[in-house]
Amino acid sequence: MNKLYYLLIAFLLLAILLLSNSIFFGDYSYSKKNELVEENSNQKDININLIKHNEILEFEIKNAQSSDEHVENFAREKFNLTYPEEDFITFKKQEEDNDDEN
Repeated sequence: MNKLYYLLIAFLLLAILLLSNSIFFGDYSYSKKNELVEENSNQKDININLIKHNEILEFEIKNAQSSDEHVENFAREKFNLTYPEEDFITFKKQEEDNDDEN
């Protein structure tokens, strides 16, 4: 009886140690869970930003499909297109030197 009792206790202690090891140090540990929760949160933020960007693009596409003026403005702004009798003028942005102010 004593031998069986000690064997059972040893088996239970071994099981507890193995489970504790997997809980604290294994692939399914608490630290790994926390990393995944943080990664999931970051991915949700990225997804929200992409959804907003997609909504803006959808709005622009719908405007472009329904308005010829929008297409003309887009071509003028993005591709620098003009009518034959028009002149295209560009302005260069000047960089301000902070060293001159001191």
